Amino acid sequence: MPHNTSTVLSIKHFENLKTKKLPDSEVEITGEITLSFLVECRTEALKALNSRSTIAGFRPGKIPEDILIKKVGELGVLEETAEIALGREYPNIIRELKIPAIGRPTVGITKLAENIPLEFKMTTAVEPEFKLPNYKRIAKEIKVDSKQETVDGEEKENPLKLKEKKRIAIIDAVISATEVVVPKVMIESELIKMMGQFKDDVARAGAKWEEYLKTINKNEEQIREEWKDSAQNRAKAELIVAKIAVEEKIEPTEAELEHETKHLMEHYKDADPLRARIYVYTMMRNEKVFEFLENLA
Repeated sequence: MPHNTSTVLSIKHFENLKTKKLPDSEVEITGEITLSFLVECRTEALKALNSRSTIAGFRPGKIPEDILIKKVGELGVLEETAEIALGREYPNIIRELKIPAIGRPTVGITKLAENIPLEFKMTTAVEPEFKLPNYKRIAKEIKVDSKQETVDGEEKENPLKLKEKKRIAIIDAVISATEVVVPKVMIESELIKMMGQFKDDVARAGAKWEEYLKTINKNEEQIREEWKDSAQNRAKAELIVAKIAVEEKIEPTEAELEHETKHLMEHYKDADPLRARIYVYTMMRNEKVFEFLENLA
């Protein structure tokens, strides 16, 4: 089955890239974002600031530029511009350096001023070296029951549940056939996400977290310890999907990425543009990888 790939960029908006290996499977990246690209991103930054600023007498998004800049300050505009520029260029920087980055990077701005390039420092975890099993053969061999029995004994097809069931079966089979040492930072990241999701579930059920812990007679550390294997498998799945994406050259197009990131930022106006773009990129890439695997059968 054909799948989408992004167009190779002819214009680079970054320069002077340097890398340094760090302990624990991490890499430090330093470099600059060009002034011309910052000028291009400034328009988007002003629009974003305008949409979420409140000034008496003006509707959000309709504030005159000079009044807006006076309110947020030129530094505020520069910072917003920097976040947008880094958010848009991070995937391209990683691609340029051929760094198999995983998880969320730590991003720092080392020089930011008017009319000069932006200097930055990023630290990102990188995937460990490992060999993928024959994932195509595994995916082809996965068969799931397309029917499920209801209470009255009749069968109905449930496409969404069937799709999820097949995806779980595929990734579980590939995980079982893959030998890889998962970086601790990835396992910790998964544990944090799992704990956050679980706390939200407890709150939605109308219970307080501290009271829930008392009822099960456990503390957070004990729960985290119980979840370590699951967290490791989730992290392992992320590594596998990312590596398959590289092997098959699967990723969202620039247009798809721009569209979905813009859509997300419209709903979460205070979200960090860089993290939003990375989140969208990862979600879209993963979806395309699973679609590729599902369609091998």
